[in-house]
Amino acid sequence: MIFLDSSFIIGYKIENDEHHHKAIKLMGKISEGTYGKAVISDYVFDESVTVLLNKSKDLSVSIELGNELRNSLKIMSIDKFVFEESWELFKEQKNTKLSFTDCTIITVMKNNGIENIATFDEDFNSQFDVGRSLMPAPFEFVISGFSAFVVFCFSSF
Repeated sequence: MIFLDSSFIIGYKIENDEHHHKAIKLMGKISEGTYGKAVISDYVFDESVTVLLNKSKDLSVSIELGNELRNSLKIMSIDKFVFEESWELFKEQKNTKLSFTDCTIITVMKNNGIENIATFDEDFNSQFDVGRSLMPAPFEFVISGFSAFVVFCFSSF
């Protein structure tokens, strides 16, 4: 499986976004199933449609994205247990600025064995022990024995 972060979704949807071309290229691989099934959380859904509304100033564009996400991806809900575990991770940060939503992403990935994430959020890069991986994905992060591949985001494809 691959978790899609809102930074990737926005990069894909907004043509003048600095990451648009990279996101289009990666979305092709995701659509082919290269990384398995694509998933998001309800928090990422919220963040994505809200950011797109704020950037586009067009409710219909945001609704279109919401419908696309709802019809094509598995949307995982943040329950009480994930919320509490994410809150602990958020509070334990040192010298980082991961958003609470980023912490929920990490928790969902860890709890569901999701090994890949598509993101342009460099906070993921700065939070973890990041090094080159042997697979096509450029980076790997490790937290408390949990590792995942950052599939795209910080270098050219």
